[in-house]
Formats: sequence, structure tokens, C-alpha cells
Amino acid sequence: MEKKPLVKVKGIGVSFGATRALDDVDFEFYPGEILALVGANGAGKSTLIKVICGYYQNYEGEIIVGDEPQTFTCPKDAYDVGIQTVHQIINQGVVPNMTVAENLALKQLLSPEQPLFYSHEKLKEQARPIAQRMNLDYLDLDAQLSEIGQSDRQMISIARALSSNPNLLILDEPTSSLSEKEADRLFQTLFRLRDEGVSIVYVSHRLHEITRLADRVGVLRDGKVAGILKAPFSVKEMVTAMVGEVNRNPVTGVSDRVNKKVVKLELRDVVIQEGHKPINLKLYEGEIVGLTGLIGAGKSELAQLLYGDEELISGEIFLDGKPYNPKNIKDAIRQGVYMVPEDRNNNAVIPDFSIRHNLNIPFLDFFSSRLGIMKNLKEKKESLRIVKSMGIKCASESAPIESLSGGNQQKVMVGRWFLKDYNLFILDEPFQGVDVRSRIEIGAYLRENIGTNCALLIATDLDEVIEVADRIVVMNHGVLVGEQLAGNIERDKLLHWTAQTVEEVAAQE
Repeated sequence: MEKKPLVKVKGIGVSFGATRALDDVDFEFYPGEILALVGANGAGKSTLIKVICGYYQNYEGEIIVGDEPQTFTCPKDAYDVGIQTVHQIINQGVVPNMTVAENLALKQLLSPEQPLFYSHEKLKEQARPIAQRMNLDYLDLDAQLSEIGQSDRQMISIARALSSNPNLLILDEPTSSLSEKEADRLFQTLFRLRDEGVSIVYVSHRLHEITRLADRVGVLRDGKVAGILKAPFSVKEMVTAMVGEVNRNPVTGVSDRVNKKVVKLELRDVVIQEGHKPINLKLYEGEIVGLTGLIGAGKSELAQLLYGDEELISGEIFLDGKPYNPKNIKDAIRQGVYMVPEDRNNNAVIPDFSIRHNLNIPFLDFFSSRLGIMKNLKEKKESLRIVKSMGIKCASESAPIESLSGGNQQKVMVGRWFLKDYNLFILDEPFQGVDVRSRIEIGAYLRENIGTNCALLIATDLDEVIEVADRIVVMNHGVLVGEQLAGNIERDKLLHWTAQTVEEVAAQE
């Protein structure tokens, strides 16, 4: 007997002013199936999700749950018919100033039956099985959510979504902040839910995940359905359907722009965390070094140290042959060390600002007179230069930053630092939630414009560093365990270094 879809969307269309975000989109979501939704940034994935979950009400077409057409006036209406969504921006799905238990049992906490003065112990009893379903037993239920990391916040959002036993579960970039081990745990849960008859919509730019997970792939391109792929399918098929034939230019060898005679940055016996072994590393003039390893390996801690956000415990750092030990972030920027942080939405994008003001914010003194008056023509000229050179798709440089897709926002976050010359450019997970085309364009721009400077590109995804870096260095448990040059990459060896245990890392030393 043929399965009937749990949810159908028919003829969905959405416009924002003159921009057509979705145009006549049809999808059917079946019980016991994982449908991956893919597309370049700006293809319409997030808009479609927000229509289905009741966030947007002004749309053409219809949503049918079971056999009943639905009109959602708010997200709760979608929730009430069994549609549960975990959005890409982690902090939109959790409450940082509440405890882990309160976040896990938020549904129970907000129930009309919950007394004004509730029992914390009873709430923890309600939260415990929700945590256990995602193997989150190790979390302190009394801890403030603001005190725990991004990956645990993501897992809490997903655990709470699963606790409502949804008919349709929508996950938007659920592994963007998860380690490989955490992602694997999530996948096993999704397989179990699929077997139980849940319909799952899985949105991700990590296409290799999708080949493992999905039964079908729905492809959006420029707001329209570009195709439906059925398993088995390849990454190449998905990329071609998403963006056409992309000219991917992986690094085939160390570029001749790398000057091995000039050390731009040097770390000598640097300890990034108490109890960790010292690190020794050199970055050369014109070189892009890819730093990879699992979440928690120490990559971001090293970035924060170099960017003046953490104090040097011991060891020495040299920049252009001179001692470098920034007092704070402002001091690091003054010395030409710039960084694109991992969490774009919370630590980089200024939501209420325009594209131009987001670009220019680090260098306001460059655009102001001695009297503090902004030089608007200079500001506009430089902004237009970056918008054009980085291929940022926007109505104008004065448009709100939030009018851009995720990939174009990331281009702004990278491009802002090219307004002035630098010594070291640190990019911490710069391709999270960024489509293939934008990723290639950002990498190409970095390679073409690095000049005599150097860059440290930090990414957990091996494909991302292989595409961009002249040299790849692997960090594991705070230790640099191996490196390879572009053109001589052995993926199996890189994966082995990444997956080593603490004991294996110690033995290797």
C-alpha cells in the first residue's frame, strides 16, 4: 500500500518587495523518511522552513497536514499539529539565562498547569529523560545555559524538539556546531525516529552527511524546485543540481606566493591551556595554513590567544620577527591581526546595521576626521569595492545586513577585514552554514588577496581546508599531531591524526 504524505506544501510562493524568494514550490513529506533539503545560500531553504513552521504567514499556496489544509497564524499552530523545527541559529532555540533543566523541559515549564512557584527538583526529573534520549546525561542540569558550549546548546535544542514526539521534524543545519562523535549520535537517533514513522526534513551544507542520511533530496535553486534525487545519489549530483557545474579549484600544490624564507608568525613552546603540551608552529609569508581537528581539540583557544582574547600562559609568539603578546582584541587589531569568529550571528554580525556599516565597523577611525565626523563618500566607496570584489549579492551596500543570505553575510564578515592591510588573518570555521559556491568564492578571494601576509584557516571539515590551504596542520587534545602539504594530501592519515585518543597522542610524542 502506497504511503500517504504526512505534510504537503503546494504552490508555495513568497516575495519580499521585488525579491522572489520562493516560486511555486511543491514538496511532500512522508512518514518514515528523511528528506534532505539542499540549495545554495539564498535558494529559499530558510524561507520555506519558516513558512512550514508558521513563522511567515504572507505566502501563496497551501500547507496540508494529513488531508486538512492548514492556516498557521503563528509557530504554535504548526507545533500543535506536530511540526517541530530546530533552527540554524542556536541561541534562537534556547534561553541562555535559564538552566539546562529549564531549557530541556521548557514545554512543561510553560504549561498552564505549571504553578507560579514550581519545584526545581520536579522539573529536573522531567528534564532527565529528555536529556537521556540524546545521551546528554553528562550535563549538569543546574548549570546556566550561558556557561556551556555551542555544541551542547545545539544538542539541547534537538533533545527538546524530540521530546514532543513530532510527526514532522525539521532540522536546519543541526551539525554545524557538533563534533563528529556528537553528529554520529544524532544520526543514530534520526535513523531510530525514521524507523518509528517520523518524517524528517534535514537541511545541511555538509553534503557528505546527506549521502549517508537521506532517502530523498529536494533541491532548491533560485527559489524553485530544481530536482528531487532518490538514494543512492552522489555529492556531485547534488552540487550540480544546486548550483550547476562549479569550477572547483582545489589546491594542487603549495603556491609560489608562499615565501619559505620569511617567517610571518612563529609560536615557540606556546601553551594554550593549563596541562596542555607546548605548541611550536611557523606560518610563512603568503601562506594559508589550515588548522583542523575535532571540536574541543584546542583550535578556537589558539585563535582566541592570537586575537588577544586569551592570555598567553607560557612560551613566546613572534609576528614579523618581533615579540607579540596582545593585551586585548583592540591591541591585536592595531598590530594587524584580524579574525572572523566561529559564531557569526552572535559575535560578528550587527543585525540592525546596514551592509556598509557592518563592513566598516572595525575601522571607524579610518573613515572619520579628527573631529570624529564620518567621511561618508570614502566609506561608501570602500564598501562598494568590497561588495563588488567579493561578489556580495545585495540590492545595495546600504541594504540591511539581515536582507542577505547566510553565505553573503559571511562574505561581509570576511570582506570587512580587507579594508586595511593585515599581518595575520584568522578565520575560525568560516564556512559554517555557507553553500558550496560561496565557500569557493571566499577561499579564492583569500588566496588571491593574501599578498605577503599569512592566514590561519580553522575548520573541522577536511574538505574545507583541503580546498583552500597550502598546508594542513592537525590539532588533537591541544597538541599539533601532524601536518601535510597541499598536493600531497593523504586523507586517511589526516583522519587518523584527528581521531587519536589522548593516550595515542601522548604515545606519539
